[in-house]
Amino acid sequence: MSQRFFCRDKLVGEKAIVVYFVITKLIICLFPFEYGYFRDELYYIALSDNLDFGYVDVPPLVPLLLAIVRSVLGTSFFSLHLLPAISGALVVWLVSRMVKQLGGGFNAMLLALTCVTLAPIYLAWESTYSYDVFDKLNWTLMLYVMVLILKTDGRKYWIYFGLVAGLALMTKITILFVAFGLLSAMTMTKERRHFLNWQLWAGGGLALLIFSPYAIWQIKEGLPALEYYGSYASAKTWPSTPPEFIKNQVLTMNLLAFPVWLAGIYYFIFNESGRRYRAFGYGYFIVLIMCIVLKVKFFLPAPFYTVLFAGGAVSIESFAAKRNIRMLKRAPAVAIFLMGLLQVPFARPIVPIEPFVEYTGRSIWEGIKGERHNLGRLPQHFHDRFGWEELTEDVAIVYNTLSDEDKSKACVLMGNYGEAGAIWVYGQQYGLPKPISGHLQYYFWGPRGHSGEVAISMGIDVESLKNHFGSVAKARTHWCRWAIPYEKLLDVYVCREPRKTLEEMWPSFKHLD
Repeated sequence: MSQRFFCRDKLVGEKAIVVYFVITKLIICLFPFEYGYFRDELYYIALSDNLDFGYVDVPPLVPLLLAIVRSVLGTSFFSLHLLPAISGALVVWLVSRMVKQLGGGFNAMLLALTCVTLAPIYLAWESTYSYDVFDKLNWTLMLYVMVLILKTDGRKYWIYFGLVAGLALMTKITILFVAFGLLSAMTMTKERRHFLNWQLWAGGGLALLIFSPYAIWQIKEGLPALEYYGSYASAKTWPSTPPEFIKNQVLTMNLLAFPVWLAGIYYFIFNESGRRYRAFGYGYFIVLIMCIVLKVKFFLPAPFYTVLFAGGAVSIESFAAKRNIRMLKRAPAVAIFLMGLLQVPFARPIVPIEPFVEYTGRSIWEGIKGERHNLGRLPQHFHDRFGWEELTEDVAIVYNTLSDEDKSKACVLMGNYGEAGAIWVYGQQYGLPKPISGHLQYYFWGPRGHSGEVAISMGIDVESLKNHFGSVAKARTHWCRWAIPYEKLLDVYVCREPRKTLEEMWPSFKHLD
């Protein structure tokens, strides 16, 4: 009888800890913001207004989900961040299921969920509406399905694996990294026998079927994603050295959590209890090496740490129980939790900008860069939340100096997707026409019927404008103190006397980077 009650109390405790961390994640994710929309959020709003089977740099699922949310809740900080918050909470729940499947108890659950809930890079992703936060969910779901496959040897789970892969490909194609890593790792273990199962190949076929609308769109448009990823990697991604790349893994997952995911690697490769899951240990190194060789952004493999946290927590719990080391039971989770809370303001914009700048130093994030842009006093994911409405207002001031006749012919020609996104989201309240741009998906939307007789332009090099227009006059200068440096000081030009029609000159504005 006492054993039964003990088991019941233990189960209640584990459920309570899951509920606690799910609620904690939701509270953190939906905490009121101090800053404005992130650059990419403006872009996703524009994409959700122009639904299609694909876009040059983004598969169609994430814009579609945003369109659905906006149709119900409108456009606001809450509506944009609701799905990222739910996604983060689902990841917490999935990691709790991983811990249970791996044989972990209350202490393992506490440790793993602490790591996942307060990992700085996860908090940063969950502060924006972008495909990264949904990609994390997809990676975690795929890793969980793989746990079930390796534990139960259940062939039916390969169908689920394919379903997840297909939906993930319609979210962000980086799911190929974890899928390739896991499948390659299986060939290094006895689990290679799964390749003889028809269910594995059926799952792959299902993934391709789900992915096919986007693939067809890309082929129809001339595979612009290849041009995008090529120029992005060569001209935009910060070229981290291998030591820098690994250092950033440690720092952005919470420095104190490093021993946990390191214990996870050891558990999956060397521990007898975890050796049936060796594909996770080998798969992690395959993914890490691919990321370093391909020079992708340092945070691409971050979702893989969810399963490493689960395995590491189970390993540490078992080690502490066998040797009766009481300090290892709860103390690591407490330390990681406190460190995580201290790092929340660096991951999410919850502190007013003046106090944040006053009490922090640039050195904290100067070495943690995803792109080649120079940074000011803020990390990039904070810089890119400033200046957008002010930018729109400056363009509107110039637009309102035009005569009614010129207004009827005027277009707003912007240099990049952030600037165009600002006009797209804020422009209507200032009476501006929808923006046009040669950057990313805006290029494929074309000049929208504008002739180019009068163009208000910002963010495009003045010499380039003079090559296309006979008259280029500077009308105003936009300045924003906290914007990212290359957006901080921008001139607004009024361009007239086009040398060609806008339709004819349009290809020269194209840049997919």
